[in-house]
Amino acid sequence: TLSSAKSLLQHERLELIINQLRLLKLIEKIAKWVNAEDKTLLDGWVLVSGIQNTTISPDKIDSVIQKIVRDIWIELNDSLTSIEKVSIINHVFYELYNFELNSPDIYAPENCLINNLLVSRKGNLISLATLYCIIAQKLNLPIHPIGIGQYLILGYYEPQISREVYGENADPYLFYISMEHKGAIIGAKELEYIVHENKESIENAIPFNEGMLLKKLLLYLRQCYQLKGIKEKVIVTEKLLDKFKKY
Repeated sequence: TLSSAKSLLQHERLELIINQLRLLKLIEKIAKWVNAEDKTLLDGWVLVSGIQNTTISPDKIDSVIQKIVRDIWIELNDSLTSIEKVSIINHVFYELYNFELNSPDIYAPENCLINNLLVSRKGNLISLATLYCIIAQKLNLPIHPIGIGQYLILGYYEPQISREVYGENADPYLFYISMEHKGAIIGAKELEYIVHENKESIENAIPFNEGMLLKKLLLYLRQCYQLKGIKEKVIVTEKLLDKFKKY
């Protein structure tokens, strides 16, 4: 009937307005996060993940991450070397919790979103590296993301020990952690080889801050939406990326 068609149309319009308002609120929150002095990577990622689900509970996400952190912390002690500490993280992260690359569907947008990653345990290189960094931060371990062109690696920042081991002109990163190979520990020489294989140059290595890492994740998310043909999400992602211009 005409009245039910009219009410359906009104309902759709209302849905559209609600979604537009949610989107504006999300963009506003992200802009606030970008300009904040004391921001955390996790808070920013929870906001970015609101692109698909605005009802994410930050508390639930935090409690899942805290449990992973506790399971690692129990195994750690001060007598362990840096490599042994990373081996423990890898054991808990990859073997106990079964986090892995979603190889069959590496361009699934869900791989980029923190709430989906914690449930499915499947991600891409950038989302797994981001989660790994958050866990390391909470354990006070100096594991930093490093961008080399399109390539992303994690570095264990220990300049003093690195100089003692490798001499005065040593790389400040004692070793690197590859998310492609389940947290495999690699040296500077191996990294040069991998970077060369990826047609990048080691000279372009830049330590990433929170904003740069999330921007990289958003760029990848946009690519996922483009490949899946989800045009409206491509537009939303671009609006969010607009707020990350300073990175």
